[in-house]
Amino acid sequence: MLSPSIVLIISIVCILVLLRFKVHPGPAIFAGALILSLLVLPVQSFPYLLYEALWTEGVPLGDQQTLKLLIVIASALTLSSLMEEKGLLANLAVAMESIGSRLAVHVVPAVIGLVPLPGGALVSATSVQGLIKRLDLAPEQSTFINYWFRHLWEFSMPTYTTIIITSILLGVSMLSVVRTLAPMTGISIICGGIVSYWILRNKGYKTEGASPLKIAASFIKSAWPILLLVPTILLGLNPMIVFPVTLLLLALQQRVNGQEIWKALKYGLNYKILFLLYSVMLFKVIIEEADAAGSLILDMQAIGLPPVLILAFLPLLIGIATGISMAFVGIALPLLLPYIVLDSGISGPALLLAFTSGMMGILVSPLHLCLILSSEYFGAKLSSVYKYVIPPVLAIEAIAVVIYLTTGP
Repeated sequence: MLSPSIVLIISIVCILVLLRFKVHPGPAIFAGALILSLLVLPVQSFPYLLYEALWTEGVPLGDQQTLKLLIVIASALTLSSLMEEKGLLANLAVAMESIGSRLAVHVVPAVIGLVPLPGGALVSATSVQGLIKRLDLAPEQSTFINYWFRHLWEFSMPTYTTIIITSILLGVSMLSVVRTLAPMTGISIICGGIVSYWILRNKGYKTEGASPLKIAASFIKSAWPILLLVPTILLGLNPMIVFPVTLLLLALQQRVNGQEIWKALKYGLNYKILFLLYSVMLFKVIIEEADAAGSLILDMQAIGLPPVLILAFLPLLIGIATGISMAFVGIALPLLLPYIVLDSGISGPALLLAFTSGMMGILVSPLHLCLILSSEYFGAKLSSVYKYVIPPVLAIEAIAVVIYLTTGP
């Protein structure tokens, strides 16, 4: 058997090559998972891992991660299709334009991003579609603004699973984790804002002003499904229940006919998207089963890499490899505890660098569902989207490294 760390890198390269040759992300990720499994694990284990990626033994129905992901994404797609079909999303964009077209195109993704939803950038993408058309943005520009401002809050919202898991792993309060990481939300707004300002510097058009009461009424009328989702999920209700119930209420309220619901369901149950979701979860399961991340950090220590590189590189690689925030937190952070948990307490700079590196890896990962779904929705070339994404990512990563080197142990 080959070294898991080497095979992990090989599998990532294979995925990127397949994507470069325009293979759909689902089959590309599945192929990467297959390579990692066959070269590291016993051949007979792969069928079990196929099952494990879909259904985890001994886990209650409501906590089945892959099943929850499939149900939530399918419901979100169907919901967004119905909202678009019935004109709610167009009305929402018009309502938000009253506060200014260039401001609205940032605010809508940011508001929807307050809720930790898988593939949530798709919901915001459908909400700003009409606005983006009137601003005459290129598909890649549209994808960047929607994608970036959808992901501002994962450093500072205690409802995100990454914050919760980090708190448990480190044995500290969520408030402590949020205090350490929250500045990166502000830095993300600034860095992303610089790029979006450059994109929109010659864009925009005049809109007639409206009273705040009228704006609020139009917003509630158009966005009530989203406004229902936000508090119910923040209150801890299971998204597997909340999304289908909200979808049902929308269908009843809008008096959707059979043809409309069939069209929306066909969109929501797209087999390519569902297979993509499953492939991402399979890759995550195989990485964990092969202990590929653990092998990688041992190899890095063996060649004498300094802590700053290990803290930055490992979460970055796991983020790129999986595109899932829970993966880099659950896999990378336990391996980095010796660098983060010191005798004197938690090293805030080390935590900030590791967490930021993982998030930056996720933001540039070609496996990130939000990036894939948003790019496909706007018809953008992924390689061209990176022209806008990479500069702020590099700036944020550099800031995190400087913070660690100047204030760390």
